Amino acid sequence: MNKFYITGAIPYVNAEPHIGHALEFVQTDTIARYHRLLGEEVLVLSGGDENALKNVQAAEQANAPIQEFVDRNTQRFYELTKKLNAQFDIWQKGSDKKRHYPSSQKLWELCKKNGDIYKKQYTGLYCVGCETFYSPGELNEKGECFEHTGQKLERVTEENYFFKLSKYQNRLVEIV
Repeated sequence: MNKFYITGAIPYVNAEPHIGHALEFVQTDTIARYHRLLGEEVLVLSGGDENALKNVQAAEQANAPIQEFVDRNTQRFYELTKKLNAQFDIWQKGSDKKRHYPSSQKLWELCKKNGDIYKKQYTGLYCVGCETFYSPGELNEKGECFEHTGQKLERVTEENYFFKLSKYQNRLVEIV
């Protein structure tokens, strides 16, 4: 029996769900149902991304405690999946200490042991709306992110962990 794993984008929970989220939930569920009809073993994952600067900013703007704010909005996303009759085998929250945290830690330790993670300082142009750093070549003629025109990018310097994807380049090229 073939196995099929599917997940869509894990939505930020900085606001209530909108039609785009509903569309993605239905598309994910439709693909999963199709593969089940083929007799495949299917695992579908979704949930709420609680670890984003935009969540913190939205909670502060709502004058609400951050965890309470993201819990409430994550629940709204979950309720939407039920209204849509979209079935997910795992509904994951970043704050889930029982399942998410232990598996994340296990993956982190494995990557660390294999020398796949390194720490360095990074400076770049950061779009809070996208939660992404951009190079000047990825911006419009005004130096703005294409998705959030009119919003100024922030020059941010921070120390982060990076994954050595280049270590696996040859293997990935073979697979693709």
